[in-house]
This record gives sequence, C-alpha cells and structure tokens, in this order.
Amino acid sequence: MKARKKIDVAYFLVPVSIVAVLGVIAAFTGMWPWKENAYNSYTLQACSWLEGRLDLGQDYPWLELAIYGGKYYVSFPPFPSFVMLPFAMIFGTNTPDHYIGLAVTMVGAVYGVKLYMSIQRTRINVELYVLLLYVASGLLFVCANGYVWFIAQNMCFTLSLMSLYYAQEGKGGWSLAFWACAVGCRPMVVLYFPFLVYMLRKKWKQGKEHGSWWQMFREKWSWCIAVSAIAVSYMVLNYARFGSVTEFGHNYLPEFTRVSTGQFHISYLKANIKNLLRLPTMGGENQEGALQFVTSDGMAFWLITPFFLSIAVAWLYGIWKRRKEQLPSLLMLPVLALLHVIFICSHRTLGGWHFGNRYLMDLLPYLFTGFLFWKPKNETFDRCNIPILIFGFALNLVGTVATYNGWI
Repeated sequence: MKARKKIDVAYFLVPVSIVAVLGVIAAFTGMWPWKENAYNSYTLQACSWLEGRLDLGQDYPWLELAIYGGKYYVSFPPFPSFVMLPFAMIFGTNTPDHYIGLAVTMVGAVYGVKLYMSIQRTRINVELYVLLLYVASGLLFVCANGYVWFIAQNMCFTLSLMSLYYAQEGKGGWSLAFWACAVGCRPMVVLYFPFLVYMLRKKWKQGKEHGSWWQMFREKWSWCIAVSAIAVSYMVLNYARFGSVTEFGHNYLPEFTRVSTGQFHISYLKANIKNLLRLPTMGGENQEGALQFVTSDGMAFWLITPFFLSIAVAWLYGIWKRRKEQLPSLLMLPVLALLHVIFICSHRTLGGWHFGNRYLMDLLPYLFTGFLFWKPKNETFDRCNIPILIFGFALNLVGTVATYNGWI
C-alpha cells in the first residue's frame, strides 16, 4: 500500500499566522470581513454584466469611475470582476468581498510556501521568508480588506506567485494562464513575461543536450491556448467598452482627463522618485519627537519593506559568486524591475491614500523568486533576516492600524 505523502506544517502555519495578524488589525480598526464593502466596483461591474450592460448605468461618486460617451464604467482592469461573477449571481451587490480577499491572501501564502520549497529544495526557514513577504512589507496594508484598489493588487500578488511556482515546475500552461490573470489585475506585470519564459525554457531544457526555440514551441504549443483565450477576453471587452483593445478605462478617469499630461508622462518621474525615497519627518502637533509618516504617494521604500534590502544583498552575493546558471536571472530581473519602477514613477500618482508604497508590491513576487535563486545558503544570512522581519512587521502593523484609523 502506497504511503500518503506528508503535508508540510508550513502550509498551515504561514496562512494562519497571516490571518492572526489581520485579525489584530481588524480588532483595532473594526474592519471585520463580514462588514459591508462600500468600495465594491468589481461587484457592481459583474452585476451590470449579468444584466446585459457593459457600463454601470449610473454614477457612484465615491468610486473611481471612467466617463466615456456619457456613461460610467469601472476604470480598472477586468479580471477581478470575472472572479466576482459567480458570487454576484448568488449575492447580488452584497458579495463577500472581504472574505474573498482573505481567501486570496491565504492561497497566496500557500503558493509562497510552495515556491520557496520548489526553488530551495528544502523547507528550512520557509516560514521566515514567506512571512517577510507578507507581514513585514507594505502588502499587509493591501491585504487588510477587499476594497476595489486593494483586492485587485492582492489577486495580482497571489496569481503572480502561482504563475512563478508553475513556471519553476515546468507547467507552462498553468504558469502563463495565471500570469495572464495577474495582468488582468495589474497590467504592468506584463513586463515579467520574459522572465517566465526563461524559467520555463530552463526547466524544459533540463536533460536535453540541444533544444531550439522552435522545437520547444512544437512540443509545448498548447501552453499558449489558455493565455491567448484570457488575453482575447480582455481585448474584446476593452474594445466593446472603449473602442480600443488596450484601453481598460483608466485614461478616462476625470483626474487624468482634466490635465494635459494625462495618466502617464515623463514629467511625473522626478517627483515620484523623490517620493519613493523620502523619509518620515520629525515632530508634529502634540507629538514632539515622534516621526510623521505620510499616507499618500509613497515614502522610503526600503523602510516600509526592508525585504528589498535583503533582496539587494542576495543579488550582490549572486553577482559576486557568478554562478553561470544564475546569470540570466541576475541580469534580467533587475532590468525588468527597473523598467517597472520607471513606469510606476511615470504615473500621475503613486497610489493615493495608503501606508507605504502600494505600487511597488507588484514587484515583490518576481524579486522574491530571484532572491530564492540568489541568496546565500548559510545560517548567518538567514538569522540576519530575523530582525528585518521583526522591524518590518512592527512598522507595518502599527502603520496599517494608524492609517486606517486616521491617526496619521
């Protein structure tokens, strides 16, 4: 009789730890998952689709809506509304968005564990590094509820981890499909397609002396089916709403149509880079000696998410070791991440109201993967990340509670 494969306890410990932290945040803010979600754009869009309408039928002044042809549309990429469709069929406009966001976070945590063990080939310190990713970074603020801006980013994070895991396992159909779903949440992650292809080709070539790109395509052409179908669904929907296969609505937000520079412009770059580097200031009314944290357009990225520092150290270590098999990732990922940051900083805002640097969280699944390829395999390096975990966790827990409660 075949023995059952034992499930690693990390698959339980990591998600439960994250839920425990989110429970503490809810206890101090009142944002329990059973509360109603006023920022439910994706549900409203799903309900409109079920009624046979592409627009929302009316204005919702508290939501960021695109205005096109005198009609009101959800201005964000559509994939989260695909997820909401079955829930909208059952619950109407009262979909359990916060519970869905919580479930998405737990799935992401599981795939973070799977990705770690797939690359590292060990479970040692898996809890440390996946918790570094989730509770010691600006992602914690994003995972706290199911608001329209945050649930899409939460989904993108989870789907990116899923895509990267299946790429590492050589399952290209799943990897590219989940990547396409992630793009439908946060379009800028389209930049990481070359890295996924690199991972898939590296896995495919294992055990082969020769293997051309054409041979790979002939063997694995079926990988393109699901990703192509998902991409076509976006293009058809975009064209039906806005007359362009690449326009999902954000360019028609009033805040962008009122300015000549629009949503993206190089003139935004300098100020936004400064915002990503700015430190908290000292002092404030009745708070002598306390640091004043900003809650819009970002701040010192390495302070809020110190894991970026660990990633940089691992990259430098990889460069120093010059392992031939790691050179493509050592060269490719920093370039893609830099391009991503340039695009982010060319946007008119860096995410509006939030704690930390919300837009930079989209980079983390891919840089986390690189980190796992590059990091030193020694106990001293792992131990050095413990205070980074504690500092990042403490800062983001307090910062998240303070921001949602309006204390800062």
